[in-house]
Amino acid sequence: MNDVLNKIADIIEDYNNTNINDGVKLNEQLKNLTSYLYYIEGIKSKYHQDFEEIVYNKVNNEKLSVARATNEANIAVPEVYKLRKLTSAGYRVCDAIRSNISFLKLEYNNVTKTY
Repeated sequence: MNDVLNKIADIIEDYNNTNINDGVKLNEQLKNLTSYLYYIEGIKSKYHQDFEEIVYNKVNNEKLSVARATNEANIAVPEVYKLRKLTSAGYRVCDAIRSNISFLKLEYNNVTKTY
């Protein structure tokens, strides 16, 4: 998981240093970032399942309140919070890359052609 998160961080850092007019590189970054985010979503769903199982068992077996069970599940499975925040940020970067690509397309199509 951490290897993939590091790769995502590298892509985001590369995007931060990329010339906004380099559409080919932006497309490549978007492709790689969305692929890694897909992989992370699978990991995230496994941790979320573990989290929900802990909450369920604490509420039904130990008779804790849902709030208390949720707090204990957050402590037992901290990856849920971490992955939720990081994937959310990753998707916002994807949106920014898409916006840049759309801007480049618009600029390309608005070029006055002199034949």
